Amino acid sequence: MRKFARQQGGPGGWIRLGAVAIMTLGLAACQTVPGTRAGASGGMESQATASGSLDAAGTRKTGPVQTVTADRQAADLRVFLADTKAHPGWTPVPLKPSGLLYVRTDAIIDRGDLMGIQSATDQDGGGVLVLILKDEGLEKLRAMTQAHPGLRLALVVGQIMLAAPAYASPVTQQQLAFGVGSVRNAELAARSVAGVQ
Repeated sequence: MRKFARQQGGPGGWIRLGAVAIMTLGLAACQTVPGTRAGASGGMESQATASGSLDAAGTRKTGPVQTVTADRQAADLRVFLADTKAHPGWTPVPLKPSGLLYVRTDAIIDRGDLMGIQSATDQDGGGVLVLILKDEGLEKLRAMTQAHPGLRLALVVGQIMLAAPAYASPVTQQQLAFGVGSVRNAELAARSVAGVQ
């Protein structure tokens, strides 16, 4: 797996991301992000397909809503802006079979912007991870997606980039849904972010 490094959070804070693959419905990712706690997302399936929608409507909740609190054992969660076009200062990520995804280096929201997290399924039975945002997190996401229309939101849980779906309009919903391939991926991600063993 090819890797690259980008600076995160100031001098000396480096993150490594691996290759990203394009799937039929969106981006699939198997991106290892060393620099966060190893094994935070251990056991997740190697690929997760992003849905084309970030709207939680139409998802069927399968797992309980997990409360997100301060917990050292929980996996980090971050959402970054991303695009298939180059932007100054954004980090290129090689795509499979060809192309690049450019990722902005500062996260829009992180685990601290969540009230809760839940696993769900889409209409086809695929796994969906639903982020339940605090008002402050929603406002940051709304402002950023309004200022940068028609890009992608790259979801990173622990050391794995799970999805990078496109958005057509500013995000205005308190619940943000990411297609993550399988129900198992959604369940493992929800539990690891909530710090549930």
